[in-house]
Amino acid sequence: PQRQLQRPHQRLPRQIRGQQSNETVTETRAKFAKEKLDFSRRERATLSKNERLIAGRYRLGQLVGRGGMAEVFEGFDTRLGRTVAIKLLKSDLANDANFESRFRQEAQASARMAHPTIVRVYDAGEEESTDANGQVVKTPFIVMELVRGKLLREIIAEKSLNIEKAVKYVSGILTALEVSHRAGVVHRDIKPANVIVGEGESIKVMDFGIARAVSDNSATQAATAGIVGTAQYFSPEQARGDAVDGRTDLYSTGVILYELLAGRPPFTGESAVSVAYQHVSEAAPAPSEFNSSVSPELDAVVLRAMSKDRDERFQTAEDFREHLLAAQAGTPMASTPKTKKMSPVDFDETELISAA
Repeated sequence: PQRQLQRPHQRLPRQIRGQQSNETVTETRAKFAKEKLDFSRRERATLSKNERLIAGRYRLGQLVGRGGMAEVFEGFDTRLGRTVAIKLLKSDLANDANFESRFRQEAQASARMAHPTIVRVYDAGEEESTDANGQVVKTPFIVMELVRGKLLREIIAEKSLNIEKAVKYVSGILTALEVSHRAGVVHRDIKPANVIVGEGESIKVMDFGIARAVSDNSATQAATAGIVGTAQYFSPEQARGDAVDGRTDLYSTGVILYELLAGRPPFTGESAVSVAYQHVSEAAPAPSEFNSSVSPELDAVVLRAMSKDRDERFQTAEDFREHLLAAQAGTPMASTPKTKKMSPVDFDETELISAA
Protein backbone atom coordinates (compact mmCIF):
# COMPACT_ATOMS: atom_id res chain seq x y z
CA PRO A 1 0.00 0.00 0.00
CA GLN A 2 2.83 2.36 0.75
CA ARG A 3 4.25 1.74 -2.72
CA GLN A 4 0.86 2.58 -4.25
CA LEU A 5 0.93 5.97 -2.51
CA GLN A 6 4.33 6.83 -3.95
CA ARG A 7 4.44 9.49 -6.63
CA PRO A 8 5.08 8.19 -10.16
CA HIS A 9 8.56 9.65 -10.42
CA GLN A 10 9.57 8.01 -7.14
CA ARG A 11 9.14 4.54 -8.71
CA LEU A 12 11.79 5.37 -11.34
CA PRO A 13 15.48 4.61 -10.88
CA ARG A 14 17.31 7.31 -8.89
CA GLN A 15 19.47 8.41 -11.88
CA ILE A 16 16.42 8.92 -14.08
CA ARG A 17 14.52 10.67 -11.29
CA GLY A 18 17.36 13.17 -10.81
CA GLN A 19 17.56 13.86 -14.55
CA GLN A 20 13.82 14.46 -14.78
CA SER A 21 13.88 16.69 -11.69
CA ASN A 22 16.64 18.86 -13.12
CA GLU A 23 14.80 19.19 -16.42
CA THR A 24 11.61 20.18 -14.61
CA VAL A 25 13.42 22.86 -12.59
CA THR A 26 15.12 24.22 -15.70
CA GLU A 27 11.86 24.33 -17.61
CA THR A 28 10.09 26.03 -14.72
CA ARG A 29 12.79 28.66 -14.40
CA ALA A 30 12.75 29.32 -18.13
CA LYS A 31 8.96 29.60 -18.12
CA PHE A 32 9.08 31.99 -15.15
CA ALA A 33 11.76 34.11 -16.80
CA LYS A 34 9.70 34.30 -19.99
CA GLU A 35 6.57 35.32 -18.10
CA LYS A 36 8.53 37.95 -16.19
CA LEU A 37 9.95 39.33 -19.44
CA ASP A 38 6.51 39.38 -21.06
CA PHE A 39 5.04 41.15 -18.03
CA SER A 40 7.85 43.71 -18.07
CA ARG A 41 7.22 44.38 -21.75
CA ARG A 42 3.48 44.74 -21.18
CA GLU A 43 4.13 47.04 -18.21
CA ARG A 44 6.42 49.27 -20.23
CA ALA A 45 3.94 49.31 -23.10
CA THR A 46 1.15 50.49 -20.83
CA LEU A 47 3.10 53.05 -18.85
CA SER A 48 1.20 56.30 -18.79
CA LYS A 49 2.92 59.65 -18.87
CA ASN A 50 2.45 60.15 -15.16
CA GLU A 51 4.66 57.09 -14.51
CA ARG A 52 7.65 58.33 -16.47
CA LEU A 53 11.04 59.18 -15.08
CA ILE A 54 12.07 62.68 -16.20
CA ALA A 55 15.76 63.48 -16.72
CA GLY A 56 16.62 60.15 -15.16
CA ARG A 57 15.72 61.31 -11.64
CA TYR A 58 12.24 62.86 -11.35
CA ARG A 59 9.42 60.34 -11.05
CA LEU A 60 6.00 61.63 -12.08
CA GLY A 61 3.08 61.09 -9.75
CA GLN A 62 -0.53 62.18 -9.97
CA LEU A 63 -1.75 65.07 -12.08
CA VAL A 64 -2.43 68.08 -9.87
CA GLY A 65 -3.11 70.84 -12.39
CA ARG A 66 -3.64 71.60 -16.04
CA GLY A 67 -3.45 74.82 -18.03
CA GLY A 68 -3.37 76.05 -21.61
CA MET A 69 0.38 75.59 -21.91
CA ALA A 70 1.25 72.83 -19.45
CA GLU A 71 0.28 70.07 -17.07
CA VAL A 72 1.57 69.92 -13.49
CA PHE A 73 2.31 66.68 -11.67
CA GLU A 74 3.33 65.86 -8.17
CA GLY A 75 6.71 64.21 -8.46
CA PHE A 76 9.61 62.78 -6.52
CA ASP A 77 13.29 63.61 -6.88
CA THR A 78 14.92 60.19 -6.56
CA ARG A 79 18.37 61.70 -6.17
CA LEU A 80 17.63 64.10 -3.31
CA GLY A 81 14.68 62.20 -1.87
CA ARG A 82 12.19 65.06 -1.86
CA THR A 83 8.72 65.68 -3.22
CA VAL A 84 8.52 68.26 -6.00
CA ALA A 85 6.12 69.68 -8.57
CA ILE A 86 6.91 68.91 -12.22
CA LYS A 87 5.45 71.08 -14.95
CA LEU A 88 5.45 69.56 -18.43
CA LEU A 89 5.00 72.16 -21.14
CA LYS A 90 3.40 71.38 -24.49
CA SER A 91 5.88 69.63 -26.77
CA ASP A 92 4.89 71.97 -29.63
CA LEU A 93 6.78 74.75 -27.86
CA ALA A 94 10.08 72.99 -28.47
CA ASN A 95 9.64 73.13 -32.26
CA ASP A 96 11.15 76.62 -32.25
CA ALA A 97 14.93 76.31 -32.58
CA ASN A 98 15.46 79.29 -30.27
CA PHE A 99 13.02 78.17 -27.61
CA GLU A 100 15.42 75.90 -25.74
CA SER A 101 17.98 78.63 -25.10
CA ARG A 102 15.34 81.21 -24.12
CA PHE A 103 13.56 78.72 -21.90
CA ARG A 104 16.75 77.71 -20.09
CA GLN A 105 17.85 81.33 -19.66
CA GLU A 106 14.56 82.37 -18.12
CA ALA A 107 14.39 79.30 -15.89
CA GLN A 108 17.90 80.02 -14.62
CA ALA A 109 16.94 83.61 -13.86
CA SER A 110 13.90 82.37 -11.93
CA ALA A 111 15.98 79.81 -10.02
CA ARG A 112 18.21 82.58 -8.66
CA MET A 113 15.30 84.18 -6.81
CA ALA A 114 14.81 82.85 -3.30
CA HIS A 115 11.94 84.34 -1.30
CA PRO A 116 8.96 82.94 0.67
CA THR A 117 6.51 84.55 -1.78
CA ILE A 118 8.07 82.95 -4.86
CA VAL A 119 7.77 79.30 -5.85
CA ARG A 120 11.33 78.01 -6.09
CA VAL A 121 12.56 76.58 -9.38
CA TYR A 122 14.94 73.65 -8.88
CA ASP A 123 15.60 72.45 -12.40
CA ALA A 124 14.51 72.83 -16.01
CA GLY A 125 15.25 71.20 -19.31
CA GLU A 126 13.80 69.18 -22.16
CA GLU A 127 12.93 65.49 -21.95
CA GLU A 128 13.37 63.49 -25.17
CA SER A 129 11.15 60.53 -26.02
CA THR A 130 10.19 58.60 -29.14
CA ASP A 131 6.63 58.56 -30.43
CA ALA A 132 4.82 55.72 -32.23
CA ASN A 133 6.28 56.87 -35.56
CA GLY A 134 9.83 56.74 -34.28
CA GLN A 135 10.13 60.52 -34.17
CA VAL A 136 12.02 62.18 -31.35
CA VAL A 137 9.69 64.38 -29.26
CA LYS A 138 11.02 67.03 -26.89
CA THR A 139 8.96 67.98 -23.85
CA PRO A 140 10.13 71.06 -21.91
CA PHE A 141 9.87 70.57 -18.15
CA ILE A 142 10.28 72.63 -14.99
CA VAL A 143 10.89 71.14 -11.56
CA MET A 144 9.56 73.38 -8.79
CA GLU A 145 8.84 73.52 -5.12
CA LEU A 146 5.62 71.68 -4.35
CA VAL A 147 3.20 74.02 -2.57
CA ARG A 148 0.08 72.66 -0.93
CA GLY A 149 -2.86 75.00 -1.28
CA LYS A 150 -5.38 76.49 -3.70
CA LEU A 151 -4.92 78.57 -6.79
CA LEU A 152 -6.16 82.12 -6.33
CA ARG A 153 -8.31 81.46 -9.39
CA GLU A 154 -10.23 78.80 -7.44
CA ILE A 155 -10.67 81.09 -4.44
CA ILE A 156 -12.04 83.87 -6.67
CA ALA A 157 -14.54 81.43 -8.15
CA GLU A 158 -15.87 80.70 -4.65
CA LYS A 159 -16.82 84.40 -4.27
CA SER A 160 -16.25 84.37 -0.52
CA LEU A 161 -13.44 86.90 -0.18
CA ASN A 162 -13.58 89.92 2.08
CA ILE A 163 -11.60 93.12 1.60
CA GLU A 164 -9.04 92.25 4.28
CA LYS A 165 -8.09 89.00 2.56
CA ALA A 166 -8.09 90.66 -0.86
CA VAL A 167 -5.59 93.25 0.32
CA LYS A 168 -3.48 90.58 2.03
CA TYR A 169 -3.29 88.43 -1.10
CA VAL A 170 -2.38 91.32 -3.38
CA SER A 171 0.19 92.56 -0.88
CA GLY A 172 1.86 89.15 -1.10
CA ILE A 173 1.89 89.30 -4.90
CA LEU A 174 3.48 92.74 -4.78
CA THR A 175 6.17 91.51 -2.39
CA ALA A 176 7.04 88.77 -4.87
CA LEU A 177 7.18 91.31 -7.70
CA GLU A 178 9.38 93.62 -5.65
CA VAL A 179 11.89 90.78 -5.30
CA SER A 180 11.72 89.75 -8.96
CA HIS A 181 11.97 93.28 -10.35
CA ARG A 182 15.00 93.97 -8.18
CA ALA A 183 16.52 90.81 -9.62
CA GLY A 184 15.75 92.13 -13.10
CA VAL A 185 12.99 89.64 -13.94
CA VAL A 186 9.65 90.75 -15.39
CA HIS A 187 6.93 88.12 -14.95
CA ARG A 188 4.68 89.12 -17.89
CA ASP A 189 1.87 86.74 -16.94
CA ILE A 190 0.55 87.78 -13.53
CA LYS A 191 -2.88 86.19 -13.14
CA PRO A 192 -4.82 84.24 -10.46
CA ALA A 193 -3.81 80.93 -12.05
CA ASN A 194 -0.18 81.74 -11.27
CA VAL A 195 -0.79 82.55 -7.60
CA ILE A 196 -1.10 79.88 -4.91
CA VAL A 197 -2.65 80.51 -1.50
CA GLY A 198 -0.93 78.10 0.85
CA GLU A 199 -1.04 77.28 4.53
CA GLY A 200 -1.76 80.21 6.81
CA GLU A 201 -3.04 82.28 3.86
CA SER A 202 0.53 82.58 2.57
CA ILE A 203 1.02 83.72 -1.03
CA LYS A 204 3.28 82.06 -3.57
CA VAL A 205 3.72 83.37 -7.13
CA MET A 206 4.98 80.95 -9.77
CA ASP A 207 6.18 80.85 -13.38
CA PHE A 208 8.50 83.84 -13.22
CA GLY A 209 10.24 84.34 -16.53
CA ILE A 210 8.63 81.33 -18.21
CA ALA A 211 6.05 83.47 -20.00
CA ARG A 212 8.87 85.25 -21.80
CA ALA A 213 10.16 82.08 -23.42
CA VAL A 214 6.68 80.85 -24.28
CA SER A 215 5.13 84.04 -25.63
CA ASP A 216 8.05 84.62 -28.00
CA ASN A 217 7.13 81.31 -29.61
CA SER A 218 3.88 82.85 -30.85
CA ALA A 219 3.82 80.81 -34.04
CA THR A 220 2.75 77.70 -32.15
CA GLN A 221 -0.83 76.83 -31.37
CA ALA A 222 -0.02 76.21 -27.69
CA ALA A 223 1.48 79.65 -27.22
CA THR A 224 -1.44 81.28 -28.97
CA ALA A 225 -3.85 79.50 -26.64
CA GLY A 226 -1.82 80.70 -23.69
CA ILE A 227 -2.03 84.31 -24.82
CA VAL A 228 -5.78 84.09 -25.36
CA GLY A 229 -6.22 82.61 -21.91
CA THR A 230 -4.47 85.50 -20.15
CA ALA A 231 -5.97 88.39 -22.11
CA GLN A 232 -8.21 89.15 -19.13
CA TYR A 233 -5.12 90.36 -17.24
CA PHE A 234 -3.18 91.89 -20.11
CA SER A 235 -1.78 95.38 -19.81
CA PRO A 236 -2.51 97.85 -22.62
CA GLU A 237 1.07 97.58 -23.85
CA GLN A 238 0.83 93.80 -24.06
CA ALA A 239 -2.48 94.03 -25.91
CA ARG A 240 -0.87 96.41 -28.40
CA GLY A 241 2.18 94.19 -28.78
CA ASP A 242 4.53 96.84 -27.33
CA ALA A 243 7.59 96.29 -25.19
CA VAL A 244 7.07 95.59 -21.48
CA ASP A 245 8.68 96.43 -18.15
CA GLY A 246 8.00 95.97 -14.45
CA ARG A 247 5.00 98.30 -14.55
CA THR A 248 3.33 95.80 -16.86
CA ASP A 249 3.23 93.35 -13.97
CA LEU A 250 1.79 96.08 -11.73
CA TYR A 251 -1.09 96.68 -14.14
CA SER A 252 -1.95 92.96 -14.14
CA THR A 253 -1.80 92.97 -10.34
CA GLY A 254 -4.18 95.92 -10.36
CA VAL A 255 -6.60 93.86 -12.44
CA ILE A 256 -6.42 91.04 -9.88
CA LEU A 257 -7.05 93.54 -7.06
CA TYR A 258 -10.04 94.91 -8.96
CA GLU A 259 -11.51 91.42 -9.39
CA LEU A 260 -10.99 90.56 -5.72
CA LEU A 261 -12.69 93.74 -4.55
CA ALA A 262 -15.48 94.01 -7.13
CA GLY A 263 -16.23 90.31 -7.43
CA ARG A 264 -15.85 90.52 -11.20
CA PRO A 265 -13.16 91.49 -13.72
CA PRO A 266 -12.99 95.09 -14.93
CA PHE A 267 -13.70 94.14 -18.53
CA THR A 268 -15.72 91.33 -20.06
CA GLY A 269 -16.35 90.38 -23.66
CA GLU A 270 -17.25 87.56 -26.00
CA SER A 271 -13.65 87.14 -27.17
CA ALA A 272 -10.10 87.77 -26.03
CA VAL A 273 -9.81 90.45 -28.71
CA SER A 274 -12.75 92.45 -27.36
CA VAL A 275 -11.36 92.24 -23.81
CA ALA A 276 -7.91 93.31 -24.97
CA TYR A 277 -9.45 96.26 -26.84
CA GLN A 278 -11.13 97.44 -23.64
CA HIS A 279 -7.84 97.25 -21.74
CA VAL A 280 -6.33 99.54 -24.36
CA SER A 281 -9.08 102.09 -24.87
CA GLU A 282 -11.78 102.01 -22.17
CA ALA A 283 -11.76 103.18 -18.57
CA ALA A 284 -12.89 100.64 -15.98
CA PRO A 285 -15.70 101.60 -13.58
CA ALA A 286 -14.65 101.90 -9.95
CA PRO A 287 -14.81 98.64 -7.94
CA SER A 288 -17.17 100.33 -5.47
CA GLU A 289 -19.85 100.38 -8.17
CA PHE A 290 -20.09 96.60 -7.68
CA ASN A 291 -19.16 96.40 -4.00
CA SER A 292 -20.28 99.22 -1.73
CA SER A 293 -17.80 98.07 0.95
CA VAL A 294 -14.89 99.29 -1.15
CA SER A 295 -13.68 102.67 0.10
CA PRO A 296 -12.83 105.66 -2.10
CA GLU A 297 -9.19 105.22 -1.04
CA LEU A 298 -9.12 101.66 -2.36
CA ASP A 299 -10.91 102.76 -5.54
CA ALA A 300 -8.15 105.31 -6.12
CA VAL A 301 -5.37 102.74 -5.65
CA VAL A 302 -6.97 100.25 -8.05
CA LEU A 303 -7.65 102.79 -10.78
CA ARG A 304 -4.15 104.23 -10.54
CA ALA A 305 -2.62 100.76 -10.84
CA MET A 306 -4.71 100.25 -13.99
CA SER A 307 -3.77 103.50 -15.71
CA LYS A 308 -3.41 103.12 -19.48
CA ASP A 309 -0.23 105.22 -19.41
CA ARG A 310 2.37 103.27 -17.49
CA ASP A 311 4.02 106.51 -16.35
CA GLU A 312 0.81 107.29 -14.44
CA ARG A 313 0.82 103.97 -12.60
CA PHE A 314 2.73 103.07 -9.47
CA GLN A 315 6.32 102.87 -10.59
CA THR A 316 7.41 100.10 -8.23
CA ALA A 317 5.77 97.17 -6.48
CA GLU A 318 6.87 98.58 -3.14
CA ASP A 319 5.13 101.90 -3.83
CA PHE A 320 1.95 100.05 -4.90
CA ARG A 321 1.95 97.93 -1.74
CA GLU A 322 2.49 100.89 0.60
CA HIS A 323 -0.40 102.81 -0.96
CA LEU A 324 -2.63 99.73 -0.83
CA LEU A 325 -2.03 99.14 2.88
CA ALA A 326 -2.50 102.81 3.66
CA ALA A 327 -5.80 102.87 1.74
CA GLN A 328 -7.02 99.85 3.65
CA ALA A 329 -6.22 101.64 6.92
CA GLY A 330 -8.08 104.74 5.69
CA THR A 331 -4.95 106.91 5.62
CA PRO A 332 -4.16 107.49 1.95
CA MET A 333 -0.59 108.48 1.17
CA ALA A 334 0.41 111.54 -0.79
CA SER A 335 1.24 110.87 -4.41
CA THR A 336 4.86 109.93 -4.74
CA PRO A 337 7.04 111.70 -7.29
CA LYS A 338 7.68 109.80 -10.47
CA THR A 339 10.90 107.86 -10.52
CA LYS A 340 13.37 107.68 -13.34
CA LYS A 341 11.60 106.39 -16.42
CA MET A 342 12.06 102.69 -17.04
CA SER A 343 13.26 101.37 -20.36
CA PRO A 344 10.75 98.83 -21.66
CA VAL A 345 12.12 95.45 -22.60
CA ASP A 346 12.26 94.87 -26.33
CA PHE A 347 10.72 91.63 -27.58
CA ASP A 348 13.93 90.63 -29.34
CA GLU A 349 16.08 91.08 -26.26
CA THR A 350 16.38 89.21 -23.03
CA GLU A 351 13.63 89.61 -20.44
CA LEU A 352 16.18 90.70 -17.83
CA ILE A 353 16.17 94.42 -17.16
CA SER A 354 18.68 96.50 -15.27
CA ALA A 355 17.82 96.78 -11.61
CA ALA A 356 16.87 100.26 -10.42
